[in-house]
Amino acid sequence: SNLIKKLLYRSNHRGTKEMDLLIGGFANENLNKLNSDELKEFELLLNFTDKELSSWLVDNKKNIDLENFSISKKIKNSLVLATNTNRILFG
Repeated sequence: SNLIKKLLYRSNHRGTKEMDLLIGGFANENLNKLNSDELKEFELLLNFTDKELSSWLVDNKKNIDLENFSISKKIKNSLVLATNTNRILFG
């Protein structure tokens, strides 16, 4: 769909390499599996700055606005899974 193409582009062209990898990586793996409500939430989540997303995702700082999205749990779980896989593969 056009929405998914738009979200993939925005996810992979965030402005910082770290967020391109984290948010883009999640989008590449999961957008086709999300329902329409989750896609709308993901689109709203992309309006947050890289600094806000990094603080929440990487530094584990609380962000109630982000945590109110049901999609947030999927993103966090995806990041934890990717991190653990990398540890296993690359030590």
